[in-house]
Amino acid sequence: MWLEATTHPGLEDLLLEELSALYPGEGAEVDARKGRVRIPRARVGEEALGLRLAHHLVLFRARLLLSREDPLGALERAALALPWPELEGAGSFRVEARREGEPPFTSPEVERRVGEALHRAYGVLVDLKRPAVRVRVDVRGEEAFLGVQLTERPLSRRFPKAALRGSLTPVLAQALLRLADARPGMRLLDPFTGSGTIALEAASTLGPTSPVYAGDLDEKRLGLAREAALASGLSWIRFLRADARPLPRFFPEVDRILANPPHGFRLGRKEELFRLYRDFLRGALALLPPGGRVALLTLRPALLKRALPRGFALRHARVVEQGGVYPRVFVLEKL
Repeated sequence: MWLEATTHPGLEDLLLEELSALYPGEGAEVDARKGRVRIPRARVGEEALGLRLAHHLVLFRARLLLSREDPLGALERAALALPWPELEGAGSFRVEARREGEPPFTSPEVERRVGEALHRAYGVLVDLKRPAVRVRVDVRGEEAFLGVQLTERPLSRRFPKAALRGSLTPVLAQALLRLADARPGMRLLDPFTGSGTIALEAASTLGPTSPVYAGDLDEKRLGLAREAALASGLSWIRFLRADARPLPRFFPEVDRILANPPHGFRLGRKEELFRLYRDFLRGALALLPPGGRVALLTLRPALLKRALPRGFALRHARVVEQGGVYPRVFVLEKL
């Protein structure tokens, strides 16, 4: 049996570290650039629901090579051969099929074939909208995985929905925290806070011993972020209407700056974005002590590198995926 957790493609190594800390052992598998990590695990408790870098969790009970002659029959037989304790006495269930590659069948055909077989075997009603149990059948090339999805909603949906469309997820904010090596007691700043995702994730991860500052020029977004912080019990976050370019004018010295600056689509010309990057990074350099770090996202890596002032060293870079776009994560350290 395997516990599979999903994350943003590009963050698999960080999720593997988090899973391995929770469940030490060998035999982990990583689907590189697909956002999936699997570890051998027969049972999963409530502790797994506290994973900060995972979206969904699936407990797979079987893994098989599909027969080319009768793949749907093979899936049906495999499903009937497995124990499904979750279906015993369950009010309802549904089968969710996911495919990769070009198998000679559709997802609805899998769902209907396996669903009808399990319905006959257990007598449980099918509910496609709000099932009590979600049976997963994932077909990946010539392999198939059968199991139960443990999460009804993404684990990353942990804050009130104050975010406006387009904001980054708490999982990506958590990745910035870890890549910046943010630790309890450190002072943090989110200078482009928007709806507050980075600030909320930082405060909820590090606790009240870490002062968290959040700034933005948009009063509407700040209001939403404040509401989300209060609803989440994170009252120690200090929100301030502030310009992210002259940072020392608004904020005290901090140890870590986590930022999701505008990507430039609303700013117009590249030179305007270049000036924003330049002024922000100069302010960050003035605000950080030696060894202080900035972790930020950008869709314009060449432009950001051109704006990088002397006094910063690039410590880390990687590409991640969110919502069909591929921002670059940079971690800078003040020398």
